[in-house]
Amino acid sequence: MIVMSKTAATLLLSLAGSASMLRVHGFVVKEPPMPFKWPIVGTLPDFFARGGVGRLRQIYEEMYSEFGNVYGMSPMGKDQLIVCDPYVFDTVLRKEGKYPIGGSEEATTFADYYKETNNTMGIKSISRGPEWKEWRKALEPDMYVAWASYLPMIADTASKIELCFSAGLYLYLFSMSINNRNGLLCMYKICTYNFGCRSKVAGYEVTERKNVAFIDFISRSAFDMFTAVMYGESPQTTDSRVADPTDIEFVQASQTAFDLTGELIANPLAKVFGTDTYQSFKVNMDKVFDLGWEVAEEYVAQVQQKPKVKVKEEDAGKCPVTAVKNKMPFVERLLNRGEMSTNDIKSISGPMQMAGVDTTVSDIWTSLSGSYSSESSCLACSSNTSRYKPFFYTPTLSSTIDICHELAVSEPASNPDVQTKLAEELKAVLNGVDVTSLVQMNSLPYLKACIRESHRLTPTAPVLAKRLEENIEVVVDDIVYKAQAGQRIMLNLRAFPIDPIFVDKPTIYKPERFLKDAVEARKGTPSEIIDHPSFADPFGRGKRRCLGSNIAMAEMIVLAARMIQDWEITLVDPSDANKWKPKQKLMLKADPYPAMKLVPRG
Repeated sequence: MIVMSKTAATLLLSLAGSASMLRVHGFVVKEPPMPFKWPIVGTLPDFFARGGVGRLRQIYEEMYSEFGNVYGMSPMGKDQLIVCDPYVFDTVLRKEGKYPIGGSEEATTFADYYKETNNTMGIKSISRGPEWKEWRKALEPDMYVAWASYLPMIADTASKIELCFSAGLYLYLFSMSINNRNGLLCMYKICTYNFGCRSKVAGYEVTERKNVAFIDFISRSAFDMFTAVMYGESPQTTDSRVADPTDIEFVQASQTAFDLTGELIANPLAKVFGTDTYQSFKVNMDKVFDLGWEVAEEYVAQVQQKPKVKVKEEDAGKCPVTAVKNKMPFVERLLNRGEMSTNDIKSISGPMQMAGVDTTVSDIWTSLSGSYSSESSCLACSSNTSRYKPFFYTPTLSSTIDICHELAVSEPASNPDVQTKLAEELKAVLNGVDVTSLVQMNSLPYLKACIRESHRLTPTAPVLAKRLEENIEVVVDDIVYKAQAGQRIMLNLRAFPIDPIFVDKPTIYKPERFLKDAVEARKGTPSEIIDHPSFADPFGRGKRRCLGSNIAMAEMIVLAARMIQDWEITLVDPSDANKWKPKQKLMLKADPYPAMKLVPRG
């Protein structure tokens, strides 16, 4: 088949019938330019000479500069085709077929773990045939389609992150409720809702007591929000005064497993030789599954004691109000739907909560914090990207951290008042309340522009990736590049979005470029390319787009809105703005992550 760029496709539309076919096959066929390809190791020496995985985003920037809009790479002799035109990538996605190949198949760390532990649902999630379709179909109605019905649960969790609490009352409650977690949480709620106090949780934990670093606070926030979606109740890991140590252990194990996955992908021999890195990965994954199973088992037992409520397809997909009325969390909906066994539901719980920890943090962080300094793959299973994660991907944590970081350290000379503008919008629209509806979400254009600009500058991974089951020919500027079945074809996210040809002052964090008037103004110009959907978010595209993408976006908006209404996020040491660098692990992170503080808004 022939896949071509938008320009080539437009040209061919003017030709007729067989003449157009002859014209297509008359194009010059070329091998893509690439660094020197050695026997066996391919272009791997060049990759390491450029800095390896830690400099992944810079490598893609450099190769775009050196080779142009299309080029190749061949790590260990496995050829890859990298394109920079998102319209070319669109036509590749249209050929993915009934059972598309997910990037998770290449995440052998997770795949091997699922096989070693005989995790049937994990294996289904990373497969490509009918079993994957069955897995996706069972989860999609209540996760991807009915996402808006979880907004009140997410907002309630965000509000608890900012609740006031009296230390004296806490000590009294602790003495009355020691060793009784449910009793403590119950009394905590009575206290916070009825008595009020002097200190909000975020400021207390991050700035006053310094119990937790800001980046870890956001990680816990994302975990709390997604756990509320799953079980209807936040574990409140953000508040050290009531947090269950088991929940904290789960968050830490999830973060460690993700970090080690990045190391193992960069050094596959670590698993072959059974190094401490792989053994530590297994230990932390075991914790994730065991702790997740325990929580799910307890919750399933509770639900089974309740009268069964049938969730109709139209309720889940078309009428979220009904689901909100029932206040039914995700796991309860799965149980009432009856399409998955209770053991299967328990087995997905740990990995899904894990997805709500590290994968969500990076984007929240850059979006809440603001400096210049990727398709994120749906967690192992459901996306088209070059990063691999288990089951499905919710980059809320990643995205929210990105927002925070961009807002805190954006270049003062060029954009000193981003946080102020955002706070003004939030006050005008929300006036202190939380985002609980679609109407409110859609009334925050500047917040959405901040998130969009964060992804342009600091995508969680530098490429989107796809593999097809058949040979294709990609046409770019009248030249044919052949890709074999199974070969990775990638869209470079570090090309057009940071090229001054398409973006004015591309290294500056400027959310205004994604407001409605700016988007309208560049229609019909070369700069319009940056508004392509492939550049819009970190959740992938195509049939394996991230299963949790809608919930992840909701979490980003709700948490960012809550935090910015209450706090100005600043660096503890302003000079740290120039001390960190972007480093690619499993996801893009600041290295070292700068210390931040929360200053109450007046």
